[in-house]
Amino acid sequence: MRKEDFVKLASRYPLAAAMKTSKDMELALTSRASLLFVLRGNAFHLEPYIERVHQQGKGVVVHIDLIGGVGKDRAGIKYLRKIGVDAIITSRSQLIAAARAEGLLTIQRLLLLEDSALERGVRTIAHASPDFVEVLPGIIFPEVAATLRSLLPGPFIAGGFIRTPEEVRHIQAAGAILCSSSTTSLWNDLSL
Repeated sequence: MRKEDFVKLASRYPLAAAMKTSKDMELALTSRASLLFVLRGNAFHLEPYIERVHQQGKGVVVHIDLIGGVGKDRAGIKYLRKIGVDAIITSRSQLIAAARAEGLLTIQRLLLLEDSALERGVRTIAHASPDFVEVLPGIIFPEVAATLRSLLPGPFIAGGFIRTPEEVRHIQAAGAILCSSSTTSLWNDLSL
């Protein structure tokens, strides 16, 4: 998947389904979400699911730091690419370069729990140059968006504690191209 393809999928529906269970995975498959973020599970069970997702014209993003059964290294990334994963999420800068070398899109997480995390995180992300930056908790994105845009090129995804359609719209208005949420009611919200 090219970056442009990811952005196009994000423009079809403004929310990615953040999935933690096999039940979530089945719900997401038939949801309006065009991008599906696998946050838990075993990598060795994903290939048939990825095939089904791609048949639906959707994209699959795997959080390599949290998924089981695969190394958090170049070999693990090669395996994820082989089974059809479109992009990875990670907090680890060294995995960004490895994923890029394997032709995967990259999303690097920026966890903002305090002001000092912003400065450290921005330095790390600027050095790694991921394709996308996911800001957590996403609900604070509108408060930090102007600062982030002045320090990083983006594009930005907001994830975490996003529970209502109004919050999704507010975050998008602040400049995020996509929100991610495990709130399943948002995956089919007709108002988005």
